Amino acid sequence: MHLIYSISLINYKAGVKMKAIITGGNRGIGFEISKKLLSKGFEVHVLSRSGVSAAMDGLTSWTADVSDYEQALQIVEKIGTPDVFINNAGMMNAKTASDYDSEAILHTLNMNLISAVRLSVHVAERMAGKGGGRIVSMGSIAGEIGHPDIWYGVSKAGLMNAMRSLARTYGARGVIANSVAPGPVETDMMKNIPQDRKDRLKAATISQRFCLAEEVAETVSWLATDAPAFINGDVIDMNNGTNYR
Repeated sequence: MHLIYSISLINYKAGVKMKAIITGGNRGIGFEISKKLLSKGFEVHVLSRSGVSAAMDGLTSWTADVSDYEQALQIVEKIGTPDVFINNAGMMNAKTASDYDSEAILHTLNMNLISAVRLSVHVAERMAGKGGGRIVSMGSIAGEIGHPDIWYGVSKAGLMNAMRSLARTYGARGVIANSVAPGPVETDMMKNIPQDRKDRLKAATISQRFCLAEEVAETVSWLATDAPAFINGDVIDMNNGTNYR
């Protein structure tokens, strides 16, 4: 037992539920993460633009545009300091570098990187003040090998690097910050990828298939709860052999 393990044990004995905040936790990977943490007894708070359609015991849905830092921050402040914070909200476009104008670049970076990092810094400060907590961010293989959607790749590389910075800055005060970097995942976001490219990506995997949202959620949930505290500032790759490092 160390860091968040000790916090979990104290809260469990006192009958206090652990609190998790998940951005974009209303569908796809984020919704699967929400369900995983609910099954572990967490009080789950989801921030999203469209809300969670299904009512679930222990889950509170908050309407927010996560790309708007001030708006998201107000809600995080209302919820209070979480034990677990998950940066899952993100967007990918079917665009090449030359397709982007300044407005589109800024919107992508605000959604995938800037707001997520600012919220994480805010939460990490609060977590450190109460003895620790865990932050997990949704990275991507795109942030490691480059991506046709250049600003998506840039944003994911930046987010994964930011988690390493948080681990170095707040790790001694009990904050654990990691990332998960999947290859293509079978979600609605895949609709933005042309079929011929999807076929090539699938063929490059060992299992000849895309990762499932449930598999990513299982990994994120593990990092958020049961993973050893020594795993801090790390990136867990989930690309089935397409990018060995």
